[in-house]
Amino acid sequence: MSDLPKTMRAALLDAPGAALRLAEVPVPVPGPGQYLVRLEACGLCHSDLHVQRGEEPMPPEAFPLILGHEGIGRIVAGEGPLPHGARVGLPWLYDTCLGCGPCLGGHETFCTAQRARGLDAPGAFAEYALLETRFALPIPEEIDPVNGGPLLCAGLTAWSALERCEVHAGARLLVIGAGGLGQYALEIGLARGLRVAVVEPDARKRAEMRARGASLAVAPGEVQAIRDWGGADITLNFAPTPKVWDLIAAVANPLSQIVAVALVHEPVALSMMWLINGGHRVTGSSVGTRAELAAFLAFAADHPFRVAVERVPFEDINAALDRLAAGEVAGRIVLDFGAP
Repeated sequence: MSDLPKTMRAALLDAPGAALRLAEVPVPVPGPGQYLVRLEACGLCHSDLHVQRGEEPMPPEAFPLILGHEGIGRIVAGEGPLPHGARVGLPWLYDTCLGCGPCLGGHETFCTAQRARGLDAPGAFAEYALLETRFALPIPEEIDPVNGGPLLCAGLTAWSALERCEVHAGARLLVIGAGGLGQYALEIGLARGLRVAVVEPDARKRAEMRARGASLAVAPGEVQAIRDWGGADITLNFAPTPKVWDLIAAVANPLSQIVAVALVHEPVALSMMWLINGGHRVTGSSVGTRAELAAFLAFAADHPFRVAVERVPFEDINAALDRLAAGEVAGRIVLDFGAP
């Protein structure tokens, strides 16, 4: 590492609710089983806002904290199966125990000992970051690092949610919420031969989703319109509110599959008789495994997404987070470490 700098720029969260502080900090040194990655880009996610605002309980010793879990960069140090110069991703899943039932069964995102990047381990809002070699996946060169950053969380989350379901061409997919995750879900669903309807309160986003191929795009509460369309065989919920549950239950076809993705802490009125009579399956999904990420990246290399991605320089990170919090970002916003 003699040719690498001793310090790097990083965006530090000093306390819950504080603005991020840009500072010079030591470049981390990779230990056994770790790579050092020079960041090219890192997406901004609502989960970053969730932590910054203090909505995730954190002990005082966790600060200062480096957020960020949609990073892409190149390996510059450390030993492992991938060569120096390989482009890799730094997603939410930092590592897991690798030995519990969920890990051994291919469901490592449910490992109770998992660590999350930008929460339990330093994140990618920095010029350099560490990556565990066992959790390193190459990024296809066809994927631009700025456009690819959001694939590691928003795109992967939509992909893995659909992976929880039995998908048959021609089935009807209902996507609730047309933010970044919903936009990725629309394109993934269409590519897999599904007919897609969208529920979204913003009229401009509804029009955009129709332009991108949605068969139907309606405001919340338009239950009859969804029933007339044919109802939902699969529902993916990306709206962080319990208010959508009544609609989900009302439009579910027999044997419907429902996947909860949005962070909703309040309970919903789930009827056992509705489950029994309809044979419905309700499950939850969070980000994705290494295997799902590898499959999704291969898909993304061949299926460029139309989701709008806005690049901003690292120095503008606080302004970008403020715009994200205010709902002023149409698609995804990404830090470009190479931008002037």
